Amino acid sequence: MGAHPRPISEEQWSAILDREGHEPCPGVLLQTGIEIPGAEDGPAQTAVLYTPEEPVARPMPAVLAFHGGGYCMGDPFGMGAFAKAMALALGVATFSASYRLGTEASPTGPAIVRDAVSAWNHVRSRASDYGIAPERIAVAGESAGCLLAGHLAVGSPLVRGTEGRPIALYSFWGPLDFVARWYDNGQSPGAEVNIFGPGGFPAHPALYHWVSPLTHASDGPLPPALLVYGSTDAVVHPRQAALAAAAWREARSHAEEFVVPNIGHGVEGDNRGQRRRVLERAIAFGAVRHVG
Repeated sequence: MGAHPRPISEEQWSAILDREGHEPCPGVLLQTGIEIPGAEDGPAQTAVLYTPEEPVARPMPAVLAFHGGGYCMGDPFGMGAFAKAMALALGVATFSASYRLGTEASPTGPAIVRDAVSAWNHVRSRASDYGIAPERIAVAGESAGCLLAGHLAVGSPLVRGTEGRPIALYSFWGPLDFVARWYDNGQSPGAEVNIFGPGGFPAHPALYHWVSPLTHASDGPLPPALLVYGSTDAVVHPRQAALAAAAWREARSHAEEFVVPNIGHGVEGDNRGQRRRVLERAIAFGAVRHVG
């Protein structure tokens, strides 16, 4: 039995779908400039916190979210639409964190995942300060951000040193298996050059395998996962959803695939209605698997 989502007004949907993540939304509070201590091998990061003006519960269930941007750009406001919808419908607080960005000439390597560890440990240790229930924190990622969320969800060796496990995973059009991505991309590298450097899979076969969250998904049970992809995505092939769902089943865990028809990466295209469908599906999943 799940939670009952609160209705979102058309004015609020407009603030979610027609404005940027840093812009206001009725019923949602936004705290910016939160500092996260850096990992041992990296700089300090920042975060923004989206909370409902009228929480359903105190302390609040929460999501630790990571934005997209090809590992070379983007900021925490990129998760704003998701965060606003979750705050309004389910009373969820979203802590959206930054992480180090790289270039092909100066790649981040696997150390990028250590920033996810820093963010997770910060939210868990400061949960009472933010009004968050430490045992009810999920993780989410869009595109590149799914790498960080995915490692936290599967509890890979790259996130050792974290306390507790996420209660759920929201994965939006992100690569979770870089080896499959290489072949689906015509044996050509994509944005992962900003992690691995030039040369693609032939130059870095071990890294492509080790940095893929699905490599480490065999030790179940895993938190329930929502896997959202666009059917015509030319950036991250929707087969990633099927691969992840199969890995979750192999680990005796729950996963839901939602492949959005006729839409590309990040639901590109004439997509207002499709973006709302994606957020409504995330709310429904959260009501049962995260908050309920």
